[in-house]
Amino acid sequence: MLIFHVGLRFGSGLKLGNDKSKRKFHRIFFATDVHASEIVFRKFIGATKFYEVDTLIMGGDITGKTVVPVVEDKNGTHHLNFQGQEYVNLASEDLPTLETRIANAGLYPHRVSAGEYDSLRSDDTKVSALFDRLMMERLTGWAALAEENLASLNVKCYWTGGNDDKQEVLDSVKSTEHFVNVDGKKVELESGHEMVSLGWSTPTPWKTPRECDDAELGSKVQPLIDGLNDPSSCIFNVHVPPFDSGLDSAPKLDASFDPPKPVVEGGQQVLIPVGSSAIRQTIQKTRPLLMLCGHIHEAKNAIKIDRTTCINPGSEYQSGILRGVIVNLVKDKVLSYQFTSG
Repeated sequence: MLIFHVGLRFGSGLKLGNDKSKRKFHRIFFATDVHASEIVFRKFIGATKFYEVDTLIMGGDITGKTVVPVVEDKNGTHHLNFQGQEYVNLASEDLPTLETRIANAGLYPHRVSAGEYDSLRSDDTKVSALFDRLMMERLTGWAALAEENLASLNVKCYWTGGNDDKQEVLDSVKSTEHFVNVDGKKVELESGHEMVSLGWSTPTPWKTPRECDDAELGSKVQPLIDGLNDPSSCIFNVHVPPFDSGLDSAPKLDASFDPPKPVVEGGQQVLIPVGSSAIRQTIQKTRPLLMLCGHIHEAKNAIKIDRTTCINPGSEYQSGILRGVIVNLVKDKVLSYQFTSG
């Protein structure tokens, strides 16, 4: 079940539950950084009806990061390692429950024989190909699930990849009528608002597939901005937050460790801004109506940059929690917003 956790409102303070056929505003539900969590995605699609949403927007980082081998031993039992815990002597009937837990945490369970497991361990190329296939399969399944559930509601989900998502994996998932890939594109929503979407980020310590320096990031978003008919009513769906905005505060990392470790001073983690100056400058120049971002899971916040409402709803995908934000808006004004958690 979806519940409200923390709410912030401004403007008219319009309440949820208004009859969609009678209200005179458009309701968006935005969530991001789902990282392949099966249960979080299902909650995201379920939010459409629960919150009486007109448009769904899913921000970047939609694929997972790890394959969990479920290895069949010679005696017919299985073993695996999940979240640092070893599971051994598992019967076949024990596997579906564990595999569901693994998928809900954003990982990819994969059954293999002991021989197949040894072959994978010795060949990075095979591991990469398997990982790509599992990512594609889950995203393709999500597209079918979204189409099945959203068609009857006549609601579209506009989605984009993030810096963690491989371009070839994103390109392999075909848009459906109600599950539309808008990465790197300008589209017009049913409300009449133009939306530009970009899933790339500035460099990270993990050298993810879709990151670039700040100047190049600015050059990627500029052609989208140039094509706007009415920038003042535009929505930015940009994965990386604007620099030093409170939406981009992340632990400072010591890169001398592998993997990098958070810097601690006085018993507290040191936080630094890690967003994009180019995106902030673009917001200040273009002055869009609304900016939706993610990337930094722990930086849930909402701020104003000049006239632009900027929101990062955060992410707790590993716990199976859907964090999101409901935004009520008219053509030239954000009427209200509400953070949700469930």
